[in-house]
Amino acid sequence: MSEPPARACIVIPCYNAETWITRTVGSALAQDWPGLEVVVVDDGSSDGSVAVVEAMKDPRLTLLTGANCGACHARNRGLAWATECGMDYVVFLDADDYFEGDVLGGAMRVALAHEADMVLSNLHVEEGTGPRVMRHLYQGQVAPEAFFRGWMQGDYVSPPGILWRVAFLNSVGGWDESLARAQDLEVTLRALLSQPVIWKNEEGAAVYDRANPDSISRSQSRKALDSRYRAVSGLLSKIPGTSFADSAPLLSRELYHIARAAFVAGYTDLGRTALIAARSTGYRDHPGTRLHRLAARLLGLETKIRLWKN
Repeated sequence: MSEPPARACIVIPCYNAETWITRTVGSALAQDWPGLEVVVVDDGSSDGSVAVVEAMKDPRLTLLTGANCGACHARNRGLAWATECGMDYVVFLDADDYFEGDVLGGAMRVALAHEADMVLSNLHVEEGTGPRVMRHLYQGQVAPEAFFRGWMQGDYVSPPGILWRVAFLNSVGGWDESLARAQDLEVTLRALLSQPVIWKNEEGAAVYDRANPDSISRSQSRKALDSRYRAVSGLLSKIPGTSFADSAPLLSRELYHIARAAFVAGYTDLGRTALIAARSTGYRDHPGTRLHRLAARLLGLETKIRLWKN
């Protein structure tokens, strides 16, 4: 039997995902690619996640366990495992998300045909019992600048929709383990600054399931907002003088939204820090409803929120 043209690894970070992990791992193992490996990195789960994965007998499935150190630590452990095992490409599938159709095979064929560093796939969004949001974003070869700008305008592609060349992801430093939120935004947009070759795959789809009530993406805790602030301000500091500079106002607008969320949550110092950072770039807008814009312009954002609580 001939060797596969390239080896692919699906990394699944897992924390207390007993409800979803069977579906997630099953969808990963169903991908039709020779040389496929699936590694579940359990991040100190206290439920039955580990037992569920251990019961799945498949030679392509590996389980790594350890203390709770956060999702990015788990992803980096999976990346290290993929690197040590000689994997060429890796995709990160959160434990409550899943694949439909031959998304990995399609992405791998695109990657090999174009020597891509990143391959984007269709990403659909499910939230509770509501209708699925079908998202078919980008086509053909995608310029890093267009993807950066698109992400900041809402056309994001979360982890299960991105296939990475292992060597490229290692070259940009992997995932930032200090962040509790905006982790995928930070690693993806930071990677774009290195001008990767990006192509779009149209086969299959990744499904981003937002039904998990404990998802960090829903959190407005101080830790989550601070992580979001550090991710965005860090990117903003890197783009002056580059081909990404025209996206600076979008990053500044995001800092404003962080400031507003921090003021609403009562984290006044963080709100002030984020607002000062936004204003230091020359950003003077108050995005929101007409009433918000008028009140914030007259009173200032902090005072407006203190009076209206939003």
